[in-house]
Amino acid sequence: MDNSEERVWAYLRKHGDSVDAFDVSINCDVRQKDAEDIIAKRNELLNNVPTRSHNIGKSDYSKYNIQPWDIWLEYDLNPWDADIVKRVLREKPGERRLDYEKIKHICDERIRQIDTGVAEDKCYVNLEEEESTTLKK
Repeated sequence: MDNSEERVWAYLRKHGDSVDAFDVSINCDVRQKDAEDIIAKRNELLNNVPTRSHNIGKSDYSKYNIQPWDIWLEYDLNPWDADIVKRVLREKPGERRLDYEKIKHICDERIRQIDTGVAEDKCYVNLEEEESTTLKK
């Protein structure tokens, strides 16, 4: 995947269905035809997602219309907050108390990170440098 295609995918992740090929071409500096092709590919992937039709493990998120992944992506959650959401939503018989203990542990670690100034709230890929970067609040 070249740099221009990465820009388009990042733009589509951020703006979703609210943009068209013309908008993408202007904001990502690509030809409109290339934007159309990538949007078509994205739509095909979204409509043919076998990973969402089943679940691995004891929790069965797949029986719901909204999965933890959807929330993580929509809210652009950092890994710590995403893990908490996942634990709140899962259904592992006989392990509910353990889930809450783990959530407390994760929260304690996040508070430690915030108190020491190392908390990272948003993670994104910096396409210019082609490496992961983190924004601090």
